Amino acid sequence: MVFLRKKIFIFFVRILKPIIQFISLNVYSCYGSEKRLFISETANTCNTLFNTFSGDIHVSEFVFMGHNVSILTGTHDYTKKSKERMISAPITGGDIYIEAGVWLGSNSTILGPCRIGENSVIAAGSIVTKDIPKNVLVGGIPAKIIKQLQN
Repeated sequence: MVFLRKKIFIFFVRILKPIIQFISLNVYSCYGSEKRLFISETANTCNTLFNTFSGDIHVSEFVFMGHNVSILTGTHDYTKKSKERMISAPITGGDIYIEAGVWLGSNSTILGPCRIGENSVIAAGSIVTKDIPKNVLVGGIPAKIIKQLQN
C-alpha cells in the first residue's frame, strides 16, 4: 500500500511540476495602482515587487527577471523628518521603462525615473539609478557599464 501511495505521489508531482514552475515564473506584487503597471504577455517575473506609487512601469516583450527583483517608482523627501518624511512621496515623475529583451538579475533594484535599453543585462544585486543604454552589461551599486554587448 505504501508503495502504491508513493507511485501516485510521484505521478502527480510530475504532472504538476510544470504548472507550478509556470506560475512561479509569473508571480509578482504591486504596491500602488496596478493600472500604472504594464507588463507584456511575453515577459517573465519571479517574485518581483513593483512600486507604482510615483509613476508608471512598462515592461516590454521578452524581458525576464531573476528572483526578488524590485522595480520602484516611489521615493521620499529625505530632508523631512518622522511622519512628514513617511507621507511625502510624490505621485508622478518616477516612470520606468524596461525595453525588449532586457534581463534583470536576481535581487537587482531599479529606481525610477529611468529607461533600460533594449537587450541590456543588469547583473544580480545591482542598483540602477539612471538610464541604461541598449546592449550593455551593467553591474554594481550604483550600476555602471561593465561591457558593451554585441548587437
